[in-house]
Amino acid sequence: MINKLLLTCLLVTVIAGTTAAAPVVINFQGRLTDDAGDALPDDSYNVVFGIYEDSVGGAPLWSENTEVISHQGLFAHLLGSVNPFPDGLFAEYDRLYVQITAESIILEPRSPITAVPYATVAGDLAARYDNDSIFIALNPDAHKVNLYAEDGHERAIMKANDIGGQLLLMKPEDEIGIGLHAGLTGNQAVILPDSSVSSEETFNEPGLTVDLEVTPVTLITMEMTDLAVVEIEIPEEGYIVLEGKCYVELSGTTGPNVALIQIDEYEGGSSQFPYYALAGLGGYVNTAINYFPIYVTRVYYKDAGQYEFRLEGRANYAAPALARSWDHVLTARYYATDYGPVNKITENPAEANGTSGIEVIDPQNPSVTKTVYKIDLRDQAKAEKQSPTIDND
Repeated sequence: MINKLLLTCLLVTVIAGTTAAAPVVINFQGRLTDDAGDALPDDSYNVVFGIYEDSVGGAPLWSENTEVISHQGLFAHLLGSVNPFPDGLFAEYDRLYVQITAESIILEPRSPITAVPYATVAGDLAARYDNDSIFIALNPDAHKVNLYAEDGHERAIMKANDIGGQLLLMKPEDEIGIGLHAGLTGNQAVILPDSSVSSEETFNEPGLTVDLEVTPVTLITMEMTDLAVVEIEIPEEGYIVLEGKCYVELSGTTGPNVALIQIDEYEGGSSQFPYYALAGLGGYVNTAINYFPIYVTRVYYKDAGQYEFRLEGRANYAAPALARSWDHVLTARYYATDYGPVNKITENPAEANGTSGIEVIDPQNPSVTKTVYKIDLRDQAKAEKQSPTIDND
């Protein structure tokens, strides 16, 4: 009667063929004895091998039925040679056990599978595929893995050290083409070929465009004149933040003389509250030149596409009042992300969607009040794109 299975060597070596599709098998060796501990006669015995997640109970994760030939009770079998192991079996479970059933008798206890079958590399690994001469080598002393091309030169290197990991992709001339150094900072951390990063690779990144016009411009009374114009193409819907600056020069009268500067999407038109800045006084001590700095800003929410914006200005009073501007700078920046409400002011109740109005004094006509509405650009973007309007005062 079979009593037990003595494992003279539960070594279980992963044996792979020369192609990636070759199955993994495990070398299993044992000894069959009777109740007295004596070896069973040399013969063929039916044995069922099963692999389980637990040391007792449960259903097998894999099994195979085979005949083993014993010699003085000793036998050997390649597990997986009859029924291949399921893909990922040794990767999905931290610990597995082998159960043997010999001639319908379950031999207990189950034997734990040692760590060897879980290993993907053993010692100094070197793999060669003769057909295309591609090599893989592991150097444990240098803590790196090398991939070689057909000409025998290193083409990819992955290594680790105390300051971090490295991945190096080499050019044919044995220079680094692309390099990632986790333990370094600055320009040394990432090596890329020249011109390898464009707007397509860095989709949705912030970007800017700037127009600078230094020629003095004489401002026309109550008629908008372009001072600087920028074009910007954005890859995805988002915000365009515009900033404009210039100097205004006012002269020619001791009476009122004021200039208005603003940012606008459309050429010409009227002032757009509250996106303008006023420069000037209600009266002057003489007709000499007076200088005023101007800064204006405005935010738009736009869909992907190309857009044009302008820094524009006008004189609010006729001759002999004279208004000029110069050193015009208009900057447009694109942002794909917001971190909270981005508001705008509109005088159009239809855009407000029930938002309560705010009563304000018109700075160009202090005796007049107007109702304006503060709304989120994101809520109005679609309506504005379908029916763009100009907010006139």
